[in-house]
Amino acid sequence: MRTLLAVIVSFTLLLSLFTITNAFAEKPDQDSNWVYLIKNHNQGLKNIFGVRHNFDVGFTTFLNENQAAGLQKAGLEVEKVPLYQITAPPGACQPWPECKNGGGDGGGDTTRITPSNQIPWGISMIYKNTGVTPSGGNNVKVAVLDTGVNKDHLDLKNRVVDCKDFTKGPSIKNTCNDDNGHGTHVSGTILADGGSDGLGIYGVAPGANLMAYKVCASSCWTDDIAKAIDYAGTNGAHIVSMSLGGDTESSLISAAISRNPQILFVAAAGNDGPADGSIDYPGANEKVIAVGAIDVNMQVPSWSSRGINDGDFVIEKREVAFGAPGVAVESTWNNGGYNTISGTSMATPHVSGLAAKLWDTDADTTRNILYGLATDIWTVGDDTATGLGLPQVP
Repeated sequence: MRTLLAVIVSFTLLLSLFTITNAFAEKPDQDSNWVYLIKNHNQGLKNIFGVRHNFDVGFTTFLNENQAAGLQKAGLEVEKVPLYQITAPPGACQPWPECKNGGGDGGGDTTRITPSNQIPWGISMIYKNTGVTPSGGNNVKVAVLDTGVNKDHLDLKNRVVDCKDFTKGPSIKNTCNDDNGHGTHVSGTILADGGSDGLGIYGVAPGANLMAYKVCASSCWTDDIAKAIDYAGTNGAHIVSMSLGGDTESSLISAAISRNPQILFVAAAGNDGPADGSIDYPGANEKVIAVGAIDVNMQVPSWSSRGINDGDFVIEKREVAFGAPGVAVESTWNNGGYNTISGTSMATPHVSGLAAKLWDTDADTTRNILYGLATDIWTVGDDTATGLGLPQVP
């Protein structure tokens, strides 16, 4: 009886695959289709459609709407994968970053050969404006999931310990070339070490190690992000910093975060403020520290996304945890120089860098240390824009 049942099941699956193969003989055009998660590991399906990434629940691939509908009609579970963006700076041209011309960010940036200040105002604020040269973070691995990094930048070259490109599908490349600049800027705020000549810029934790993982080209497919999270976890990352996001929660990213509880996750709140609840994912995930922006006067810019708030001083789902420097932030740029831009993207690495400097034992311990170091700002108490406040070096 079992043998007969197995034959019937196999025949049914083969018939379904035959139908799918005839309906979708041509592989989808990656430039005009969407990434979907097919919750199945049948090799025939993988051969037909190709594989971007394999996950426990299935595999991702490019499909058009008709193909996705056809697979669902054949009895397969198919899920559309969200597309995230690196958080565009306020006032950026549209559509950003494709509209950029000549390496700027489309938001009125300036590029310099040398930094205007070796210790930018935001780094100084994290250090309570004491004037000390930043230090710390030794042997702590920070994975920056972004547009890549200029690993030859004088202020970063000694910090890079891993460099991977997840945007090309299953063949993860040993490169992280940053065609945008965003990832290089974020990385510098975390751990730029002043350069071998001592004339460059400093990040919060200049002794930390950088794992530069490119997950964004013009946009950021969330299956690439999820795969990079797992890779970071496998390779010993302590902190994952994500200055990117979108309005929709990604099941793949949420699962990857849950699979890697040893990692402290930090992400941008988003630049969609000022409405409460405008926070982006993955920052809105309850296991992620979401960071909003403040300016040099500790005021919140209108564009910084807000979370929700229940007033209990416990950071939960869709709540902003901290406010950090995010307006006119100077850092390293992909041309080997320096650039000044704004956004919660720029606020996020201040907290990631502080976490690296203060890393203690594990993610939960370090998170609680950060919570305990937050100074109340903006409005009294746990607010929707800055959460518990601004965390600073003790």
